[in-house]
Amino acid sequence: MPLWESRNATMLQNNLVRMVIEDQGEVSLELSTRSIHGGIVNALSLPYYRGTGINVYSDNNYEFWRSKQTVYQAGGIYFTFPNKNEAHINANTSYWMVRRYGTEEKYGGVWRLSELKSREEGNRFLLTKLELILPNHPVVYTLIDCKNLGDETIECMAEVHAMLGAPFLQCGSLIQTSVNKFIAFPPNLREVAVNQYESDVFFTSLDKAPLKKGGLGNAGQVPGITGSYDYIMGEVGQNDLEYITVTNPHLQLCYCMFFPGRTYEDHENILFPLPNIDLTMNYLGRMDVPWALYEGGTPQVYSLTIGAGYMDHNGVFDNPCLYRTR
Repeated sequence: MPLWESRNATMLQNNLVRMVIEDQGEVSLELSTRSIHGGIVNALSLPYYRGTGINVYSDNNYEFWRSKQTVYQAGGIYFTFPNKNEAHINANTSYWMVRRYGTEEKYGGVWRLSELKSREEGNRFLLTKLELILPNHPVVYTLIDCKNLGDETIECMAEVHAMLGAPFLQCGSLIQTSVNKFIAFPPNLREVAVNQYESDVFFTSLDKAPLKKGGLGNAGQVPGITGSYDYIMGEVGQNDLEYITVTNPHLQLCYCMFFPGRTYEDHENILFPLPNIDLTMNYLGRMDVPWALYEGGTPQVYSLTIGAGYMDHNGVFDNPCLYRTR
């Protein structure tokens, strides 16, 4: 279905959930279901500054988005591969082709198969992505196949993220994960924000995160408007399956992300284990453009981004952050 200028999307749904996936960047714009109160709620955030043109450079105000396509199409669920370098072809800034879609015969599920093929020298790869929704399952099953099409080794950092926002994300929502080793980081040079949690200190539970002002805080519970921005990373343990969940008790809804752990084995395929998670807690805390209308301005975005993958900061964890695929 058409969305904006030269940008289209596919909708998949069953009796419980609905998903809308845009071809540009293969970004999922909607993952919605009905709340206990009767209204349909989209768990994903589409921030006010999300662009609707062909791409960031087609917009005369491209500097507002820092000339970055990832900022221009921010929000939703997105997959990063092989890295975040926008100077080269990568998964979440390129246009994907929908190859096939239909109904699965055995169980009556609906599916969609999309593809991104890079012919860039030294960066030749094929990504194939399958989405499946089965009847009576409040779940979207996703499989991503990565294939190197060149003779050179590709060093890649595969990541999956979901940006959650209101009305799903509310004060009192609970964050839980299988991870029990965390560390917070200070804002980088481009971020105008104030941290709530002490940086560069390891801790083992989200509900006992060290505060900058001293003492401990509960990073596992979404607060009200604190005006804070925190980036927390965690290292997964030795499990077959890892998870991150965000639960809204008031709406009685839960967003769950499950992904293969370090010890999961598939004898037929080479798997990308996802060794790290991250939590980007922006509780009206970013005061830089475009999260604010002007530099140092009033924050406009209240969101929580959860992710899993090969993100790492200066080797803070012992695991390798690069996966080499042939």
